[in-house]
Amino acid sequence: MDSFFNFFSRKKRLISFTERLSELVSSGIPLQKSLGILGRISSGDKKLSEFCLSLQKSLAEGSKFSAAMSMSDFVKTPDWYLAYISVAEECGNLASLLLHLKKLLCHEKESREKLISALLYPGFLVLLTALSGFFSVRFFLPAFSELFSGGEKSARAIEAEALRTMLFADLFLFAGFFLLVFILGKVIRVSPCLNVLRTMDFLSENSLPTLAAVNCAFAFCERDKKLAGALLSVREQLLDGEKIALCFGKCFEKAGFKKEGLLLSENLSLCEETGKNNGFKKTANYIWTKHEGQEKAFLALVQPILLILASFYITLILKTAFLPYITNFGGLI
Repeated sequence: MDSFFNFFSRKKRLISFTERLSELVSSGIPLQKSLGILGRISSGDKKLSEFCLSLQKSLAEGSKFSAAMSMSDFVKTPDWYLAYISVAEECGNLASLLLHLKKLLCHEKESREKLISALLYPGFLVLLTALSGFFSVRFFLPAFSELFSGGEKSARAIEAEALRTMLFADLFLFAGFFLLVFILGKVIRVSPCLNVLRTMDFLSENSLPTLAAVNCAFAFCERDKKLAGALLSVREQLLDGEKIALCFGKCFEKAGFKKEGLLLSENLSLCEETGKNNGFKKTANYIWTKHEGQEKAFLALVQPILLILASFYITLILKTAFLPYITNFGGLI
């Protein structure tokens, strides 16, 4: 449990660190001095203060910024974050890169908060439904059986059957809920392909060589073997002198991103003809618009799906636990 909370506290600390550092560096203050300022003003967060001062010390000793960050346990530093810092060390454009990192971290935070807020009401509904079933079978059913006992089935037999049904219904209800959580997490999660395209767009706009941008974008997709393989193929073809449009289009299509690869190839080909530099941006915007549409559609279905599950659960409990008593007592149903 401690590691779970430490994970989110390190994420939060990284966002705070990036926001403050980008503000200082964007104001023209050198990196080493900015870290010293952050170490002094972050007195409310001792770990963040220690982290900033340790980075300042490492830089004073001649270490690279990315190497110093990777050695620290105070914040959770993703590989893609370190890749951006390495690029900043090469091109010297740390201020704009930090601002971009701030946006990426905020997008990640918003996705996480959106998932939590989307599951608050469904989670409460599932818990309330399960508790109502438990109290009905455990406490209300015995009292109910005393009034309506005397039929083909004994009260104990009906109670035992109701208990088994409740356990089955609980399993069904929670399995449905966790399946919904899994699917919702997949829907809300931003595709690594989108992050790769955004990275390529930002770095190409900042006049970074395409090959260096591909190396940075690779850090976003190490867990996605197909996409990682596509970027490796892109890198090899670029080294062989292939055109950018052909490289990305073919490699993305082979990796399973057929629509994205075809659209990216068309947009990059247009850029080559017109001299513009917005091929990655146009493709990323298309994927993001599509992602938002799918997200809204699924979020609109979450509550109806949970209501159907809860209705099925309650109907099953009533049918198994209470309907036999009413039927046996007077043939009312």
